[in-house]
Amino acid sequence: MIGSRFSPETRRALRIDISATLLFTVFAGLTAPFLGLILRRELGATTLQLAVMSSAGGACLLLSLLWARAFHGRAPLPYLVWPGFMARGVFVLAPFVSSAWSFVGLVIARDFFGAAVAPAQAAVVERVYPRAQRGRALGLIRMAGAVLGIGLALAAGQLFDRVGYRWIFVVAALLGMAASLRLRRLAVPEPEIGEDVPAGLRGAWESVRDDRAFRRLLVSSFLFGFGCWIQQPANPLLLVDVLRVSASQIGILASVGAVTTLAGSAYWGWLVDRKSSVEALRVMYLIGAATPLIYYLAWSPWVLVASVVTDSLVSIGLELVWMMVVIDIAGPQRTAQYVAIGATLAGVRGVAGPLVGGLVIHAFGIHAVYLIAAILMFSGAWLVGRDLRVRVVAPVLTP
Repeated sequence: MIGSRFSPETRRALRIDISATLLFTVFAGLTAPFLGLILRRELGATTLQLAVMSSAGGACLLLSLLWARAFHGRAPLPYLVWPGFMARGVFVLAPFVSSAWSFVGLVIARDFFGAAVAPAQAAVVERVYPRAQRGRALGLIRMAGAVLGIGLALAAGQLFDRVGYRWIFVVAALLGMAASLRLRRLAVPEPEIGEDVPAGLRGAWESVRDDRAFRRLLVSSFLFGFGCWIQQPANPLLLVDVLRVSASQIGILASVGAVTTLAGSAYWGWLVDRKSSVEALRVMYLIGAATPLIYYLAWSPWVLVASVVTDSLVSIGLELVWMMVVIDIAGPQRTAQYVAIGATLAGVRGVAGPLVGGLVIHAFGIHAVYLIAAILMFSGAWLVGRDLRVRVVAPVLTP
């Protein structure tokens, strides 16, 4: 039950968001953890194909500014609902997959439509949830998904050992599409009247040029994010070729991640409301920088429990903390644009990172990727703590 600490309007939005999140959690839990494993083990994907799949997400993020411009001056909710509906719906085509490249094509289609979601979601969140309650509200939503994800992760690993992935993906797609349709019931207030923000590339350039704090934030996030992306083609190779991880073990690791997500959702929501979103970002970057070091040292699949803990904390942090930082810096009128700029740069590193990672693997081996990633990610954490002079005052909390 959602407590009385939230206003009636916020409670109504939370009920809708939580129900959609539960449906989405099943979709995500039955697809995302197994994509690399299926591509490598079932379809015999090459390093190139793994790198292309990893880069596709980044390439599609390059479209973020175009998506943000598409709904500039319009209601953002349809751009949250329908692209998400399509991104999840592509997996109904899984029974027709016949090769590694066709499977990669499904992932690319998912990422293409998914690129529209982040700017629209940020605009919706900024309008629906008051700043004083935003961190706790988003944390509660993520916690609901994490509770379901704990049991789901264990069951999913067993399920993939017994049932073909194609039909599992079809069921997951239907639930993911239902999650998108559920969000249509959100009541999104009209924005406050303010300055007209230029859309497109010109507006993005002016924002980066004129906002020193945002510019510093982008630099630190680029270093950290590039460290994340170069690991993508290495991870399936480490899991399958080096550590010989089974689908059941993947399920157990995913359940550990779900438990961590549950705790992380509460922690990040508390930190951004009590302290500062920027302080939360610094802590998140430091935690995330430990992940590639754990991968580098891993000698058994069970060592990866530690990396799953750190990676899960960062994953939920990127959903919650990063959005809060950008909203706090941007303000109501520029939220979608700032999120789109950040996503576009994520696209640049998302394209280059896995390809660079593939080249490093070819030249120096899998483990060299993790050392480079650790250096980049610690550098990003250091810049946030040293150079980013933005301190958003924590809001006065309501009882």
